[in-house]
Amino acid sequence: MLRKKDLFWIIAYPIYQIIGTIRHEGSHALVALQQGARVTEFVFWPSITKHGFYWGYVRITGSTDWVFYAAPYLADLLTFALLFCVCMWVLIRRKWVWLNLMIIGIISPFANSLYNYWGSVGSSKDIGKLFQVLPSPVVHGYFVLTLPVYLLGVFFVFRFSKSARFMNG
Repeated sequence: MLRKKDLFWIIAYPIYQIIGTIRHEGSHALVALQQGARVTEFVFWPSITKHGFYWGYVRITGSTDWVFYAAPYLADLLTFALLFCVCMWVLIRRKWVWLNLMIIGIISPFANSLYNYWGSVGSSKDIGKLFQVLPSPVVHGYFVLTLPVYLLGVFFVFRFSKSARFMNG
């Protein structure tokens, strides 16, 4: 159960947003470098450009394939899987540590994937570009599968994890 002092972590939202943006843009940058492209700009703070508002962005020179656009969502899934296991099966006695791991590793991947998937068809952003290079059922299928998994993960960790039982018991 959340208490008043737990609301501090909600106020810390800008910190979580920056951490999530670093994960998102960092995964683009890592894939670009791995594929031989050059990263010319890496921005992880909210910005308004001539193309509109962005939470962050990476500019590259060189060519990449579809993995460059998919990287943040694959990173979301990997982050979720890793921290789901930690939050579920490791007893974390300090609530603030557990809550931060939940926000960064379970809630943030869900929020990032949902935010970017919502209204993405025809968009010029990551997922819109995925729709241009991959079959539509593959892109939709990925998000139709992962988004409910993220939600179930939140439920399971809050309800059944060792730490949740410890804090509620």
